[in-house]
Amino acid sequence: MISALSRLPRLNGNKLLLLLLLSAFISSCSLFRKAESDSKPEEIGEELDPLPGRKIYDPETGTLIVVEETPVESMDTIRWKLIPTDSIQPILSTAPLVDENAVGNPSELIRRGDYGTAFYTAYNVGVMLPFLSDRFNPESEEIFRNSAWALNFYGGMQMAFDELEEEGVKLNVQVIDTEASPQVLSGQLSKRTELFNAHLLIGAYRSDNVELLAEFARRNNITYVSPHSASSRITATNPNYLQVSPTLASHCQAITRHARDRFGRASLVLVARDKEAEKARFAYFQEENFRLEGRRADTLMLKEMVVKDDGVEGSSGFSDIALEPYLSEGDTTVFILPSWSNETFIYAFLSQAKLMMSTTGAHIVVYGMPQWQQYERIDFDLYEDLSVHISSDTYLDAYDTDVAFFRNRFFDRYGVLPGSEAYLGYDIAAYFGRMLQQYGTKFQYMLEKEPQQALHTRFDFERVVEATTTGVENPPIQRFENKHVNILRFEDYRFQAAYE
Repeated sequence: MISALSRLPRLNGNKLLLLLLLSAFISSCSLFRKAESDSKPEEIGEELDPLPGRKIYDPETGTLIVVEETPVESMDTIRWKLIPTDSIQPILSTAPLVDENAVGNPSELIRRGDYGTAFYTAYNVGVMLPFLSDRFNPESEEIFRNSAWALNFYGGMQMAFDELEEEGVKLNVQVIDTEASPQVLSGQLSKRTELFNAHLLIGAYRSDNVELLAEFARRNNITYVSPHSASSRITATNPNYLQVSPTLASHCQAITRHARDRFGRASLVLVARDKEAEKARFAYFQEENFRLEGRRADTLMLKEMVVKDDGVEGSSGFSDIALEPYLSEGDTTVFILPSWSNETFIYAFLSQAKLMMSTTGAHIVVYGMPQWQQYERIDFDLYEDLSVHISSDTYLDAYDTDVAFFRNRFFDRYGVLPGSEAYLGYDIAAYFGRMLQQYGTKFQYMLEKEPQQALHTRFDFERVVEATTTGVENPPIQRFENKHVNILRFEDYRFQAAYE
């Protein structure tokens, strides 16, 4: 039995309110995306967190439309028909976390195993998500749409919990609203004994809350799954930290492997603006290239191109994009741009690349970053003509039978189609729930033996250790990271899997 004790209404107990929230907010906006002025100083601009939404092809208009997948900082609202407060129990942030009369699954120690793992009759799971219940007013006609990400995510989790229950996995699930506030979460972590007794923690969205949970997990030796953060700087020397979203380094390494395999090392050219943060990202590609070559040598380095911003008034600022030295008639040149913060630069580069392809007779392919899916001003004929590839931590194949089956079940249950975060919640709950049952509380040490294709991506975890020159045979584990990165190709006016 899955015992879900929560300060929020259970999904199968108060469906109407959840239906309204879900139907309003599926894949609607991006709460908690940091403003540029609020970002931490970066030596190499390594943050891919959060990864943005995606664009899909609208057959009626023949254009691409943006589908936002992460909540936003601005508190947009949506109006609904007023529902009498006495007909539905509201979400109350002041409600007690656990019904004192509720009976969960008894969690009794069965045995201990390697790596300090422990097997129990039932496992305690804490789910910490930004439901923002403190901002819901049952007397108002307005419901904040920023609850969408958490509600979708937990809706997917609940479907996985039902499957786990049928498989005989016994979990006591505590669902807690972080209110998207480090202050609130900090108080919860210091006062709620059920969190100290958890065997697995899942959740948090904002990077500052992820840092709090990671430190809590490290100090209390509790395994913690972070579903969203792509930062490599959340925590250190923390084998209890499991990172689902690959880091920027992993994205760059995956692009290097894919481009080399398809086009060869000699065809690749790294491109960046004349910004230290962007140029420093070249190292990720060069290091992976050396690793694949099996040795280091200047003659093996990938070519590098730096574009200066000329600052000419009335121009795009990038009038001197000299591609001709890298092009040869009839040959393919692959330009790789680990850049995303300046859409004008990307547009200028792609426009020049298309022009040079038509005038030189050379063939050009461009690799970019996940954020390119979110651009709104670029003519997507450029993506099509230049065979643009990007990396992504997620890919949902609409024609996959398992994806379609989940979509239909989600709709049957909630009356709305799932957002991408619903697939993420389902995959995480199902995968880690089964790992917990099979390998106990320290299942992370077995993750490398249990890769799995999920709905939204593939789980392929590796332990991350810092390179050492001291001869230490087993350096400390920094974290466990999902290293699988999807490479997508823009074809037929949509991004789809770029198969080998």
